[in-house]
Amino acid sequence: MTRRGMVLVAVLVITALAALVAAALVYRARAEVAAAAASVRGEQAYTAALSGLEYAMAVLTLYAGDPDIWIDNPDVFQAREVAVGADTWYFTIYAANPDDEDEVRYGVTDEAAKLNLNTASEDMLEALERLTPELRDCLLDYRDADADARAGGAEQSYYDTLPFPYVIPNGSFATVEELLMVKGFTGDLVYGEDANFNGRLDPNEDDGLDHLPRDNRDGQLDPGLRDLLTVYTVAPNVDRDGRPRTTINTANLPDDLAISDQTRQLIEVYVAEGNTFKHPAEVAGLRFQVKKRHKAYRDLPQGAWLEERVVAGDLETLLDRTTADTKRTSKGLVNVNTAPAEVLAALPGLDADRARQITDVRSGLSTDTRSTIAWLYTQGVLDADGFKEVAPYLTARGYQFTVRCVGFGVPSGRYRVLEAVVDLAGKGARLAYVRDTTRLGLPFALDSEQVERSR
Repeated sequence: MTRRGMVLVAVLVITALAALVAAALVYRARAEVAAAAASVRGEQAYTAALSGLEYAMAVLTLYAGDPDIWIDNPDVFQAREVAVGADTWYFTIYAANPDDEDEVRYGVTDEAAKLNLNTASEDMLEALERLTPELRDCLLDYRDADADARAGGAEQSYYDTLPFPYVIPNGSFATVEELLMVKGFTGDLVYGEDANFNGRLDPNEDDGLDHLPRDNRDGQLDPGLRDLLTVYTVAPNVDRDGRPRTTINTANLPDDLAISDQTRQLIEVYVAEGNTFKHPAEVAGLRFQVKKRHKAYRDLPQGAWLEERVVAGDLETLLDRTTADTKRTSKGLVNVNTAPAEVLAALPGLDADRARQITDVRSGLSTDTRSTIAWLYTQGVLDADGFKEVAPYLTARGYQFTVRCVGFGVPSGRYRVLEAVVDLAGKGARLAYVRDTTRLGLPFALDSEQVERSR
């Protein structure tokens, strides 16, 4: 080959290499642009999900006392448009649907529908069928302040012997998931079969050991303990309008307390004679004999019998406006209007049959009737004794709510999923807990046609 030919070949080789380098640079640039675009869309999806949390906080601030608004309301929570650009961005707020495991519920979850892990008594925990005596003992040892292990329990001395020892708090649980730190508690027990937290029975959650999670292939979704337990329930001692309640233990009830003269007399005379109410529910079925004469009621003879006869609205007013507790807040109250039968059955004086009766009756009541717990007595579900036994553990309204929100774009399909707890117990709504659960996968198929129909 001539010198000129060799030069030409070299030029061709260099040109080819330059072309390859240029192509590689273009490919890399395009990949980086695509990655950047994907990252931007991911952040946009995240922002759409955050918008959903803010929206849920606003709805709950206005309508927390009206479950019909937030229990299951597609018009309010499904495919809400956030922004329009290259993608149209939406959010959907969803929850488990106990009435139909194949369908999504478009709403939020009342934390007061659960037992509070930090306040539930030993008897309440014993009533939960999922907890063996050993698990219950280990749980109680983990949260109590002493170092004395129960028969089936474990204190710090046990945790010191583990391959990777750790110090237990001997105090309150910070989250329900902290149960995984307690001897004997497993992911299967805490999380159940709902691997992606969507509340639906997906194929991999009903195939035995074929795919994770492990399940019993019974055609029913086991949501685990996290659907029955909470650590967040705190209720301010205020009435439905947010006003501090007045004590019922006074011989001079305020004039603006709208109750009948008969009920007012019953309470004021009972207290004036040195008796004390432990809860306003104790007015139900109250009967006692007057021991002395009273200036405020000169026509009431000594020795007369006073008794409570249900006067329309009186018990409801007392349970809303009055209290026997001087504390500003109450922890661990269970919402009788939203709690499942399994949770209600764990409360004092109730069992599985009575709990199912409560859930059956409440479904046919108006929102106004369910505004206090009085309906348990006035609707004949419980007698006076049963009502007074369980009333101190109940409320008719929750202040903390779990919100699960997916933000997504159409047509890109990018999405982010957030789970949060909204707390309304303070001066304003706040997020008590937030985490990104996108890694668990898309909770349900995003049907673009459904999105278009909802617009």
